[in-house]
Amino acid sequence: MKIFIVDDDHEIIEVMTAVLESNGHEVGSNVSGARAVSDIMAMRPDCVLMDLMMSALDGLELCDEIRQNKALDKTKIIMVSAREAEHWKDKAEARGAVGYITKPIDPATFAEQLVAIVESAG
Repeated sequence: MKIFIVDDDHEIIEVMTAVLESNGHEVGSNVSGARAVSDIMAMRPDCVLMDLMMSALDGLELCDEIRQNKALDKTKIIMVSAREAEHWKDKAEARGAVGYITKPIDPATFAEQLVAIVESAG
């Protein structure tokens, strides 16, 4: 699966990338939501993992950008955030996310969790 990660924390990107690549996935990333849009368009990933809270363009705004682009209609969006409140999950889903993973991620189960969300979203 082709996966793109958007998170303003370099360490989170490194951990997610290592876990996903070790499970056979192709991974791209960017630390800026605003700059990620063109990279996502170029990669055309199956799934975008994004942090909810980022500067310049946050995860909800990035969801809007992706969902407005017809070429990315089939791209699944999953929020990955330290915010656990149910209303954040609801906001993410209302903006086009198909799943929500709470940080910190568990490297032992993260890839399986991601695949399960993508598969259940069709």
